[in-house]
Amino acid sequence: MQSQPPVEFTDEIKSLFVEKKLVQARQRLLDTLSNQWDGHCNLIAFTYLYAENRSPDDCALALQWLEKGVALGEVDAKVILGRLLVSGELGGQDFSRGMDLLQQAAQANVLMAVLTLVQMHKCGVEGCLDADAQLAQQYLRQAADLGDPNSAYHLALELERANKPDFVQAFKYFDKAAQGGLSQAMHNVGVYYLHGKGVAKNAALALAYFTEAAKLGSPLSMLSLSLLYLDGVEVQKDRGVALSWLYIYQVLFPETELPDQLQLLLDDVSAEEENFARQAAQNFVNHQLNKSSSGTLH
Repeated sequence: MQSQPPVEFTDEIKSLFVEKKLVQARQRLLDTLSNQWDGHCNLIAFTYLYAENRSPDDCALALQWLEKGVALGEVDAKVILGRLLVSGELGGQDFSRGMDLLQQAAQANVLMAVLTLVQMHKCGVEGCLDADAQLAQQYLRQAADLGDPNSAYHLALELERANKPDFVQAFKYFDKAAQGGLSQAMHNVGVYYLHGKGVAKNAALALAYFTEAAKLGSPLSMLSLSLLYLDGVEVQKDRGVALSWLYIYQVLFPETELPDQLQLLLDDVSAEEENFARQAAQNFVNHQLNKSSSGTLH
């Protein structure tokens, strides 16, 4: 049974790859091959795959080492070899075996394999595989459950746009994507909380998600916050805050049109209000925008 290499060895190999010292990396991997550390064969294959001016011999040796990795049970080797056999990128396409290797890796919950199968079933592969929306969504759900925020977001969109929308499940996956830091998903979670869609209505949480998404640059959340504070229905009315979010939006998206309600607000702004709100907006853009998400909002 293969074991994991020591952290310091892994860091050493990573550094050699970053520095493009592939020959040195290969030699270190070969020198320690007898330790039977997991991933060794796959990494040796990469030293050939990433070789500058890669030759046919490099391609052949990469495939040989990937085959050794598969024989030793390296799941990453299954993914890489599977992708190469499906595409035929290195010559000798074997679509059936490539698919089998990818499916084995997906069964082992290797995210790269799952994402590859999502794309293949979504678009199909000319002459080899017909598109299958049901299988694509099945693998998309698996990728989302494995923690991939983009997969969670796209699955949520599919669930809410289906002929029979499932808003409870859509909310679940929007929330997964939001916890992964996607501002567009945070905005959607805010909308669900605001309207009690697929989840109990909660204006405070809606406001928290809109604010976090806006801090990460979501234009829809900026407009939503401006409207919420202007109307004062779900949150305490605050014309100054509404203006600040509106000017932040205008600074970042100057060419876009505004909703009529917000345009009327701008037309009715005093010089003092405008100066204060614009300064607040500029401070926000200079110091807060694009900072990483503060984490879970629950």
